[in-house]
Amino acid sequence: MTKKSIEYFGYLKGEKLIEITPEEKLALFIKKKLSVVTKMLELSSNTNINLFDKSNYKTIHEPSKGLIEAYFNFLLQTFKEPINSVLIDFFYLYNNQIIGLKKKESKKIGRLLFLNIINNAHSPNFDIVHMLENVNGIPKIENTPKIELYHIKRDTLKSRVIKVFPKGLDEFLLGNSKFFTYDLTQEIPIIKELIQFEGELKILLALNDEYQFEKHHPIEPLNEENTIESFSTPTLKKVSLTSKMPTEEEMDAYLMKHVFSKKNKKIVKKRGE
Repeated sequence: MTKKSIEYFGYLKGEKLIEITPEEKLALFIKKKLSVVTKMLELSSNTNINLFDKSNYKTIHEPSKGLIEAYFNFLLQTFKEPINSVLIDFFYLYNNQIIGLKKKESKKIGRLLFLNIINNAHSPNFDIVHMLENVNGIPKIENTPKIELYHIKRDTLKSRVIKVFPKGLDEFLLGNSKFFTYDLTQEIPIIKELIQFEGELKILLALNDEYQFEKHHPIEPLNEENTIESFSTPTLKKVSLTSKMPTEEEMDAYLMKHVFSKKNKKIVKKRGE
């Protein structure tokens, strides 16, 4: 467990979070500085808004940034095994597909798989473009690197996992590590989504490191230092997750069309000369 996770794990041990009302829990979170209060202005396109009228502002209570980060790091560490299984399963198949290929040829396969992942259901469903100008004032449009979009989605996932499954945060604050078992990966969709998302992000980072598909700002890895002996991650069975690897037929068709067909054309041309 990371140092930040240690600071919050069991922070409310002894409290009756399961029994108290939502209002009582919110008051406790505010008292313990686990929740922050923000004011949001509700805008309307049809009427004028009085910025000084407090009734136009909606009060939002959200977990503190430190708690969000600590809990997410805890989940990454707790479910490290199934997350790595997504990575291992992918590269086990991938490595068998590129046996005997030169790096230029294997890069084409890697690109196919890279695109396959960034366009699937777990990928960010948004893009960010930038309009730039060169020294002559000619416009240039640049897309934000896909891996950076994953970083943005990861930030939203940190909050969603609490909002969608608040019981997990309660058990974390109570220090109940035994709650986080294999069954959660099968029964709680947001936990399963987190595992698949993080596994695919690792795949993208590994493929990009190997073939340099795009330049991006680095994504901070999970810091696994400062562990404590009193906490032990439950042993998890292998999680059954949907593979994003193309089928054998799809891969063979791609090889014939984009790799070997071009190679054969070059050979034919050389022989005819």
